[in-house]
Amino acid sequence: MADSKSAGPDYGNVPVIASGIIAGFVAITTAVVSTGGAENELRWQLGLAAGCITFIVCLLTFLLMIIAGKPNPDSMGHGSGVNRRFGAVPGSEDKDPEDPGKGS
Repeated sequence: MADSKSAGPDYGNVPVIASGIIAGFVAITTAVVSTGGAENELRWQLGLAAGCITFIVCLLTFLLMIIAGKPNPDSMGHGSGVNRRFGAVPGSEDKDPEDPGKGS
């Protein structure tokens, strides 16, 4: 089974909270700015739409940055087939840089 321990930091609900704060700011700003003056009705539908779009975009951006910043496991790059190392000459003996005594 997979190890339940996370290699990186635990962000918890920080991306959701940050996205909500940014979306709330955008929603209020859009609703107020789009009214067109003090005599007109508040455009809350437009503000709600802008807030929802902003929430989704911010959340996806934060999650993409978290995934991109996650380090690769140590086992990557240590295959056991023909293409053990990138750029290896086919048919030659594979020399492992982590274990210099092996393969020579």
